[in-house]
Amino acid sequence: MSRSELASPYYTLNDFRKRFHLPRCRFNGVEGSGEYSGACNHTWQQWERDSVAEALADAEGMLAGELKYWLGPHYLIDYDHEWRNPIQLKYGYVLGGGVRGRDEVVPSASDFTVDPATITVPQASFTGGQSEIVVVEDDSGLVIDIDDIAEVGTDYVLSIYQCNLIRWEDLEEQQEAIEWDAAFPLATWLKLADITVYREYRDESSQATITYSSGCNCWCSGTACAGTDYTGCVYVVDWEISAVRVSRADYADGGWTCDSTAICGCCSNDKVKVRYQAGTTDPPNWERAVVQLALSILDWKPCGCTIFDNAYRRAQNVPEILTGERLNCPFGMADGAYYAWAWTRSQQNGRGFMLG
Repeated sequence: MSRSELASPYYTLNDFRKRFHLPRCRFNGVEGSGEYSGACNHTWQQWERDSVAEALADAEGMLAGELKYWLGPHYLIDYDHEWRNPIQLKYGYVLGGGVRGRDEVVPSASDFTVDPATITVPQASFTGGQSEIVVVEDDSGLVIDIDDIAEVGTDYVLSIYQCNLIRWEDLEEQQEAIEWDAAFPLATWLKLADITVYREYRDESSQATITYSSGCNCWCSGTACAGTDYTGCVYVVDWEISAVRVSRADYADGGWTCDSTAICGCCSNDKVKVRYQAGTTDPPNWERAVVQLALSILDWKPCGCTIFDNAYRRAQNVPEILTGERLNCPFGMADGAYYAWAWTRSQQNGRGFMLG
């Protein structure tokens, strides 16, 4: 995968590459592979991929700020909500309470002497299907894109192209193109011993923390309540508008049970911290909105093929005559920024609500 330590956008660098038909190996810093590149002869360096990754992540954050929900599932934490049900979380399309969990899965077979390399893992290890499969480089902790997943009997066979398996230490300080060598694998390429396959899922054992205030205004049961934390579970009331209920509960053996132990009564200003997963890819054309906004905020002109250069030029264009509406665009006055803002406004119609 095209990797970056600086940002991990949901719309990945590999998604970006495919959108503009950029050659896989050249985009990943490798030349001489013999792949067809047409007019796209530029071999990218890591600082260029980092810049694009940051622009994509910034664009996603800017859009989330306007939409009040993230494009694509994200793991989030809301702090210091007043504990009164229902609670409205910061971002909508709540998928459930919990944190990112990963369990290692041991491959049953692999072949790193071919291109693409293949890794075989049992389907039974991924109860949520293919979307749970993640491959991570051990040294850097960065995710490697899987190019294809095939179902073969009771297994998944993962395919990863050679130029996506460059060691991070060779990419991080890249000053010149990495030369392709058909004698795969070489020391430059990652092998099975250098990566780990995980099942990635929402771990529901950690959802909320309720913190009681520093004093009680009615009575106490004899148990000190100042700064005391209790675990809580999250029930989604309305996923779209981020309405949830948080109840005191204990987690054990894969399930939650209500916690009704005596504590201080009549406390005020109690706070709750909620850990949750939220986001959606339902809105049409969300990918174009992200890319247009990202291109408009890039502070350098990427080298690439004609289709890429034309898209960058259009996204960066600022009309000579600006309307009042364009001047009020919070993303900027360039065409790409205005397109993204107009798109967010089209998605916000009819989403007004109030909890109380």
